[in-house]
Amino acid sequence: MTVGSRGLNSRTAQSILRWTREREPEMLALLERLVRINSYTANKAGTDAVGAVLREAMTGLGFGVQVVPQADAGDHLIARCPGARRLAPGQRQVLFCGHMDTVFPPDSGFDAFVNQGDRVTGPGVIDMKGGLVAGIYALAALAAHGQLEGMPVAFVFNSDEETGSYRSRELIMAEAARSAFAFVFECSGPGGETTTGRKGKTTLRVRATGRAGHAGNLGHAKPSAVLELAHKTIALEALNDAARGVSVNVGLVSGGVGPNTVAPRAEATVECRYRTAADGEALVAAAVALAGRPEVPGTAVEVEVVPGRPPMEPGPANRRLLEHVVAAGRELDVPVAEDYRGGVSDANYIAQVGTPVLDGLGPGGERDHSPEEYMITSTLAARAALAAVSARRIWDAMTREGRISGGGAA
Repeated sequence: MTVGSRGLNSRTAQSILRWTREREPEMLALLERLVRINSYTANKAGTDAVGAVLREAMTGLGFGVQVVPQADAGDHLIARCPGARRLAPGQRQVLFCGHMDTVFPPDSGFDAFVNQGDRVTGPGVIDMKGGLVAGIYALAALAAHGQLEGMPVAFVFNSDEETGSYRSRELIMAEAARSAFAFVFECSGPGGETTTGRKGKTTLRVRATGRAGHAGNLGHAKPSAVLELAHKTIALEALNDAARGVSVNVGLVSGGVGPNTVAPRAEATVECRYRTAADGEALVAAAVALAGRPEVPGTAVEVEVVPGRPPMEPGPANRRLLEHVVAAGRELDVPVAEDYRGGVSDANYIAQVGTPVLDGLGPGGERDHSPEEYMITSTLAARAALAAVSARRIWDAMTREGRISGGGAA
């Protein structure tokens, strides 16, 4: 893929950057409006209120907005520009993706929006309401410069990413399958880190059963579920392999009845992360195999596999997208660096269908999922401009190379 675009020259790119910087106050106003609405995943009313603000913003850009109702979470939204609403069979679109929910319950005490000039703090400023604002203004900047014409864009706003996107993943994957490439607007790092790969995640529930009895009356090996689970904990932790990027964490353990009773039950919740699908399959197979080898006579073990997100494996297609982002960053004087993350996002689902995807297109900051979450103020407008210029240039390059019809792989 050749880096650069005749359709969006350097002069236009600089104009887009000036345009977003001039609108930084209104971008921050929209961000404050979103942040001051609590949208904890379980708070349907709050997440729907965020959705109402986003519908207003997207319809103001001329996008049509489809509401996908949800009974026990906020409604998902799909915004499409006119070109995306008229997409011909086999024709590809550009997918923007971001989530409306946050991890902070209404009673968390973290509910302020504080603008300190060089940084802004508040729940969701980078995870990821700031990313939503950056994505919206990237499209607004393209529209203002006549660059949205001929580039069909769909923007998915989902409401349950923080709990696994189990209600929205099929929607996201369906839109990804129709897309030539995708941008996800999770936060970038302070140095402009943009994500080409993420680990996959699978959760295991390991349940041990034994036989209850009085602890003081047993002078021989006890059929203790707790003891058996201790053996399984050591065996599972031994599956960690830092060289391959495989991590296993027995993070939550419960069981037993009391100190004077042999434990009849014990359970552990285990998180597994891995770089490749093959490593994930091997890891799960090894964990399940452990269940068939109890160490303590009279006990048994079963392993429940709870599917999570598949890995977003970095590869040539994602890195070709990154080449455009790096080139645009150099031109706009916006820092960009390649990043691989152990955490998961909806980019993992997009990658699963084979669509090239970059994540971390949102503003920079740190401390997400904590009361110290902050955004570097200047990065909001800068990353919006970067996304705008990069998306248009990638689309133009794919168009020249005949990659906007048929398969979505770059």
